[in-house]
Amino acid sequence: MTDIDTLQKDLANLPPDHPDRREAAVPAMLSLQSETGYLDDAAIEKIAEVTGLSSTEIEELATFYSLIYRCPTGRHIVQICDSVCCSMRGADQLLTAAENYLGAPLGGLASECAPTVLPSICLGLCDKAPAALVDGEAAGPLNRTLLETLLKRLQTEE
Repeated sequence: MTDIDTLQKDLANLPPDHPDRREAAVPAMLSLQSETGYLDDAAIEKIAEVTGLSSTEIEELATFYSLIYRCPTGRHIVQICDSVCCSMRGADQLLTAAENYLGAPLGGLASECAPTVLPSICLGLCDKAPAALVDGEAAGPLNRTLLETLLKRLQTEE
């Protein structure tokens, strides 16, 4: 039984307006996203069906959370903090360097094996500024050379 099937079974006996239905949406999104790397429209519809929420409500939640992806991503995700502390220490230049190195806009996909680089509001890594999360792991302080080395390694990793 998949996580989604288990969730659907758990929610089956709840009233339509029960708060657990909304709370269940994010874990459901993360579960489906782990299978494909992002949520397409069919996944949004499936989560709406499972939770009993409208597809509009699911879409609102998906676009609110920065760790939910609505477009295809690379095998690796690099989120570069662009909040004040990191920005003052060169994050803006790192974002530009990443775009130039990969030949794709932020959030874009240069190739299937290229990482996806995204700006991210405050990662809570001010002591490592400028910082990033690489597949959920903290990295920093970064500079252009370290970033390009990291991106090159991610492109060649299986």
